[in-house]
Amino acid sequence: ERARNYFFWKETTKGKNRKMKSLILVSLLGFLCLSAAADWQRTSNQVVNDDHSFIFKVALKQQNMDYLDSLLWQIADMNSPFAGKYLTHDQIADIISLPEEQIQQVEQYLTKDSGKFCDVDIHRSLHRDFIYVNTCAAQAKLIFPNLDLAVYENEDKLVLRNSIIVDIGSNATLLGVPQELHQYIEAIHDVTDLPITHYRSAADPSLPWATNTKELTIKDMIEFFGVNYDGIDASTLKADDGQVRQGVIELNHAGFSQKELVAYQKRYGLPINPINKVVGTEETSTNSVEASLDVQTITGISGNLETWDFVFNGTTGWIDVLEAIMGTKGAPKVYSVSWVAFENSFSDSQLTATNNAFLKFGAAGFTFVEGSGDWGPNLENNCTTYVATFPSSSPYVLSVGGTKINKDNNIEEAWMHSGGGFSGRLARPSYQDGKVNQYLSIANLPTDNNTYPTTGRAFPDISAFGAFQPVLANGSYQPVGGTSAATPQIAAMIALINVHRYQKGMGPVGVANPTLWKLDNVGFDVTIGQSYAANPSGYCPGTYLPGFPATKGWDAITGLGSPDFNTILQAFLSKSE
Repeated sequence: ERARNYFFWKETTKGKNRKMKSLILVSLLGFLCLSAAADWQRTSNQVVNDDHSFIFKVALKQQNMDYLDSLLWQIADMNSPFAGKYLTHDQIADIISLPEEQIQQVEQYLTKDSGKFCDVDIHRSLHRDFIYVNTCAAQAKLIFPNLDLAVYENEDKLVLRNSIIVDIGSNATLLGVPQELHQYIEAIHDVTDLPITHYRSAADPSLPWATNTKELTIKDMIEFFGVNYDGIDASTLKADDGQVRQGVIELNHAGFSQKELVAYQKRYGLPINPINKVVGTEETSTNSVEASLDVQTITGISGNLETWDFVFNGTTGWIDVLEAIMGTKGAPKVYSVSWVAFENSFSDSQLTATNNAFLKFGAAGFTFVEGSGDWGPNLENNCTTYVATFPSSSPYVLSVGGTKINKDNNIEEAWMHSGGGFSGRLARPSYQDGKVNQYLSIANLPTDNNTYPTTGRAFPDISAFGAFQPVLANGSYQPVGGTSAATPQIAAMIALINVHRYQKGMGPVGVANPTLWKLDNVGFDVTIGQSYAANPSGYCPGTYLPGFPATKGWDAITGLGSPDFNTILQAFLSKSE
């Protein structure tokens, strides 16, 4: 395969008796989610040996990113003459990458002393915007004269980093990179920056949010959304093409049981359709409720579609997750993801680089479907400031909020802890302006306008059921909820739409947001309910703090509402390409 992402590399003995010792690498992404470098502390209990494995990447300067952004919105607009004509990786690279001779200068610098202590293995990213480096501690010190390695720990996790932690945007000088190369290097990643921990929460049905909430089975969801498989040719699903597949991304080794998945499918009379491919290493000693929720929901709604499960370990950030997926032959074009961090966990340089990675992922025709979070408008800074979840706040990500069915009247309402709001750092796309401005004009928004911005990217985009559904894990069924439950519902529907488009010779949905936002109605406009703010560490002192209300049109808790499958299907089939 063309790209080998560094967290998939296996350690080898090569070069001058190179025996690489592994630190315990930490998985960056964990429960639907928050992050902070403050979670990591330098430890003196671990000694850094010269032959310790040291893995990092060099971000090269990119050009024409504004042009790529403009081009993506044209491709994602179903009314555009460019609709659905997503780019190849080589086309993206040709737009954004440095000239070959400049990339070679950086590579020559990185490898000039290779073999003195151990080999320096390098490879380029798909879009020629990163150089991945796998070497040992002693050799890294030759590359970076000012490097002083130390071990940092977070609970039972350890990583190797520089003793001075600074923003990646200014670290080339700190590490002693020759001045003449600064014009080609944007930043050095995984050297002076600590991993950002992500959280994912399975909402507890014993909490107040479950009051008057009707339990919904997978069959209930299929019926409610009007999901059907009419017009899908069974032979299409056998095509060796990522457009007719769907994927799930799991982190922290989260694993599931194929046996339990099949038992779940039998119980609800669904097609028997185990996960077709697992990429990465799962934790098999116990089945994650969340991973079980993901695979049971996405396969249950999509029917006979092929499903791949990507499982990441190591210090794996979103840039590397996306690179690994894009570099896997035949990888699905749609992903359900329920792991998030918060915008204030990223430096400006980190957020820009990661958001740009989602731009390139979208430009290649991939759809990243992400839960909006389970804490309403998450409160930080002593419970005074709303902070957006990321990557849900990325304009290139399809953000999914949560709803519920009131068991007293069978009406769909907003789920009280569905995440949503406005990015404080990423700009609002123009196609959001009309609906968002209408929402901002209503009278019952939170009164302290200093607690949240209103000019940034608005999210979520759409919603599905977040409360609550039975999931089979570790031998028993248990009720589970949260936007992590809603996300695979939407992802499965986008995957089915991709199959319809494939049969018509059309490209993948890719970035779905512009088409959905231009609809007058995606299906069911949820107008009852309000979000209540909390944070992953617990609830703020006192009672729940009011967040954003549901209302007619787009709102910052349920987005555009929950979908009618045929409505959104027709929107994405409205124009032949």
